Amino acid sequence: MPYLFQGQTSCVVFMFPGQGCQFYQMGRELYQNNAVFQRWMNELDTLIRAELGQSVIAGIYHDNNPRSQVFNDIRLSHPAIFMIEYALGKTLIEHGITPDYLLGASLGELAAAALAGVMTLPEAIRLVVRQGQLFHQHQAPSGEGAMLAILAPQALYQQMPVLHEHCDIAAYNAPSLIVVAGPSSRVAEAERQLNAQDIVFQRLPVNQAFHSRHIDVLKPPVEALFSQIRLQPAQIPVISCLNTQTLQVLDRDHYWQSIRQPIRFSQTLQRIEAEAAERGQSMIYLDLGPSGTLANLIKQNIRDRALPTIHAVLSPFGRDLEKFDEVLTLGRALQPLPAKAEAIAVPVPPVVAPEPSPVAAPLQAAAHAAFEVQQPSRLVQRPSAPLASGPKRVYVFPGQGSQRLGMGAELFEQFPEQVAQADRILGYSLKTLCLEDPEQQLSNTRFTQPALYTVSALAFLAKQQADPRKADFLAGHSLGEYCALFAAGAFSFETGLKLVKKRGELMALASGGGMAAVIGRSPEEVNSLLVQHGLGALDVANYNSASQVVLAGPVEALSHAREIFQALDITFVVLPVSAPFHSRYMHSAMGAFGDYLATFDYSPLHTPVIANINAAPYRDQDLVANLTRQICGSVRWLDTVQYLMRQGTFECEELGPGEVLTKLVKSVQNTAAFS
Repeated sequence: MPYLFQGQTSCVVFMFPGQGCQFYQMGRELYQNNAVFQRWMNELDTLIRAELGQSVIAGIYHDNNPRSQVFNDIRLSHPAIFMIEYALGKTLIEHGITPDYLLGASLGELAAAALAGVMTLPEAIRLVVRQGQLFHQHQAPSGEGAMLAILAPQALYQQMPVLHEHCDIAAYNAPSLIVVAGPSSRVAEAERQLNAQDIVFQRLPVNQAFHSRHIDVLKPPVEALFSQIRLQPAQIPVISCLNTQTLQVLDRDHYWQSIRQPIRFSQTLQRIEAEAAERGQSMIYLDLGPSGTLANLIKQNIRDRALPTIHAVLSPFGRDLEKFDEVLTLGRALQPLPAKAEAIAVPVPPVVAPEPSPVAAPLQAAAHAAFEVQQPSRLVQRPSAPLASGPKRVYVFPGQGSQRLGMGAELFEQFPEQVAQADRILGYSLKTLCLEDPEQQLSNTRFTQPALYTVSALAFLAKQQADPRKADFLAGHSLGEYCALFAAGAFSFETGLKLVKKRGELMALASGGGMAAVIGRSPEEVNSLLVQHGLGALDVANYNSASQVVLAGPVEALSHAREIFQALDITFVVLPVSAPFHSRYMHSAMGAFGDYLATFDYSPLHTPVIANINAAPYRDQDLVANLTRQICGSVRWLDTVQYLMRQGTFECEELGPGEVLTKLVKSVQNTAAFS
């Protein structure tokens, strides 16, 4: 049934992706904590065990199978993807969210078919299990297959002989994102050529060349499987990424073609959105796959206008419960309309941003549980300003590490009043510190924090003078969050400086620890290694990007970690700091700073600020609590950028010295192209 959502007639689409989205431990947190999802998973596991001879749940949730381990055994991954998606669909329906459409891509078409009643659940499971066994047993004549996502327009396929002669286009995911499939040796050659041309690509975790000529040998046995199934009309309309059409009746050949022909997600989405616009409706997309793959692809496709409402129910970065609760919050906001409501003219208010959903972040290691950061509020947040048709404007403010001699030289003369205020509050000349640093104090956190705050705050004031347009979002890394809050009107320049002065003094008292950057491994891999090697004394201080985290803790623990990580050929860089910032070891500073924060009054924010502690917009009443807990909590910069990406295309400008955050933002955006 259609719904009324934010004053507009809306339809809910459940989306089901196929192979390539799987990983070990997918959905485990939800399985352990949601009784409905657990019940459906167990029921599916019983049916699958009868066909497969083993438990899928035992395989994907085994402690010896970390998230970082490649999950490409199709005998297990095929039914595992199906059961996650089907169980999520049933769970959401039981929680009151009924889909208007079911969108399937490749294997996801079987999950959609089962949920729509096109085939019975036992029939669907038998098909999925036996398909996986067929693909495992029958290797293509050309050898092991492979699939490669390429961040480039379709024209590249014809320009590279190794692609158009030996591979097929397996998916049209976005205007500049295709997937090719072919023999593993040819795909490896394509990787070498793409690398030489500086074209971004990523190998998918599969050993088959799905959606290509190289699986034609499997057509007879796959068709034989479907010949045993009596297909029924769909009880819920099914949108197929095979032909972009909305279908009520499907034939057996459709399901062979759905794994043989290319996935046309980009064209399918274009049709859905165009037809919705003609009806005066908006679409709400819920990605029921384990990795949010299709939700991300929607953002890749819609660049010229505000995004529709999109939610990924699960993520490889964890926090399943929060993400599921966000979807339930959305569900409570949906008002069912009569069956013919789509013909009713509903007044449409000014467009507002989609209800945001903080993008998931990796789970902290179990040893850190006592110091886990606060979960984001389940209250739905909306940006205060309407969405514009163009890219959103985001200002970001750097933290410690970005300071440099000479910073602010062009600003001190421009803002003499604020510089004089700073000198009175600090008791020394900030200009002399920044431009000359005669006593070598600029790298001492007691002096770094007020200096960096002042320079970044002045950079914001200068930006406002040059271009008074308001930003759509603000964010800062650690100390930079104070500049973001100043820019949002939470407090005056003077109050902000007093806060960071006290913060710097308290943090300077901490000693006996350090910090180190781990580069080249994902956050979940790093967390897994911490647990695996008994490094429970270390906390993750910063989640900076998909391949960079910062650890904090005792020097001895860092030294031990360095030996382990370097033995695994993982880049491990000890940072030149005197204390383990953003870790449990800052607890005494956190308590004292919380008391100090409570002595000030704060104003409501006029621009959304994305908090480090939970990568969600600040609520006015949470300011003191968030800033207090930020002292010990992780800086979730990766999540912050992913949250901003969920709000649509944005232009990021770094206000303050250096380009550290600008580079991190670009890194996250590039990685997300293949998420």
